[in-house]
Amino acid sequence: MGRTYYVDEAVEKYFTNIIQQEKSYVTGLLIGHCSLQRDYVVLAVQTPQKEDQADVPKKSSATSKLDEIDDEWVSIHASQVNRMLPGGLLVVGIFLITSPELSKDSQNALRKVIFAVDKSSRKNRLWSPNENDVTDRVAMHICSATKKSTCRTFDVADPKSTAKPADWKYQNAPSSWLTVDCSVRVDLTIPLSSCSTYKERQKCTRQGLEQWAKELENAVILFNGQVKDSEGDLVEEQKKSKSVAHSSAPIISASILITSVSNNSFNRSTALVRACKTSLSIQGIVKCKGYVSTNKPKVKDAVQAIKRDLFNTVSDRCEILFEDIFLSGSQQEPEKTLSPLPQRVFIPIPGANVMLCDYVFGDETEEDLKNRFLEMLDQEVYYKALTFVEKTDNPDTHENEHRPHHDSCKPDKPSNEETHTVQRDISAKFQQNIGSWKAGLFAL
Repeated sequence: MGRTYYVDEAVEKYFTNIIQQEKSYVTGLLIGHCSLQRDYVVLAVQTPQKEDQADVPKKSSATSKLDEIDDEWVSIHASQVNRMLPGGLLVVGIFLITSPELSKDSQNALRKVIFAVDKSSRKNRLWSPNENDVTDRVAMHICSATKKSTCRTFDVADPKSTAKPADWKYQNAPSSWLTVDCSVRVDLTIPLSSCSTYKERQKCTRQGLEQWAKELENAVILFNGQVKDSEGDLVEEQKKSKSVAHSSAPIISASILITSVSNNSFNRSTALVRACKTSLSIQGIVKCKGYVSTNKPKVKDAVQAIKRDLFNTVSDRCEILFEDIFLSGSQQEPEKTLSPLPQRVFIPIPGANVMLCDYVFGDETEEDLKNRFLEMLDQEVYYKALTFVEKTDNPDTHENEHRPHHDSCKPDKPSNEETHTVQRDISAKFQQNIGSWKAGLFAL
């Protein structure tokens, strides 16, 4: 028996709107959650058009073929969307809406794109899959004329896998989720050994982040201040309360405790000395968020969601910083500079009980943010609905960067909205070293 996908009703309405556009074909991403118990789809997002690309031909055009689908462009879109997903959510598959004459080629096109998207998503992540990860990805095809849908899955862990049938079930009420919130202090220094170019600094940073992620693999996580068995129920103490069933957005607080690496077999008793001309320091408090299904949630599910969100958000911000450096043309050897990493903001999505995120620099406007959500997620957002969980200081004021901030939130937020305690903003600093050698990456 194949997998069953429980799909929010908003996705069905979204497909209906796309069909009304009467294009010969439309590709897009399916966003949701995969687990050994159940699979969910909470959002569908069509692939944006390239700036130099004309609109996809209408149904009347007989020249359009599915081999024209640019799987690289769809993969780039998926990579951008992955940055906007908190822990527990991922791109679970793709959809393809075609006219009747193109339907016969849909399965080959879906297979090609779904493997390309998965390969792209695995490219720069800091974590490795485990035995609890589901490797099946869903491919949904809809005929725009008959409205007939065909749902299949491909095992992306097997390049030779064939399509397997799957069930696609719409549900009237949106999926219910437990929200796991966590604040993590990051204080990381990465040696950039003889890294004089943009690409070399980016590669060294990636290696440093991978080492940092390994050190956090055995970190202990407290939930609501308690240590829980990883195989146990996440909300066991609340099951007796009938009021939990009526709670629209239960929130669980998590705290990450880093265990001593002296217990690890790979630990060294001496320091590793490396040539280091420049170093990159990443400091600040990171706000993490993860989602776990309320259907028999396990502690290990919450642990996985919050850890991966931590790894993803730090890695994504560094990637965005280097992209900003590249686009600005400042690729020369850096001097001693302090650059605030982009601020993380969350936005609720209509029709879904989850929030998605984005990253903004201090000089970006409200219009920039709205345009990015519209292009990447095909969603209209309102500035007043954004939740700013981290502080961005004036970039010209750096003397207070080494002290935590506990001020109020942005003054332009309405008084009737929820306020949040602002923590120290996360920043990155390139430090030019005086000597040519520096001891780094000490064994803790």
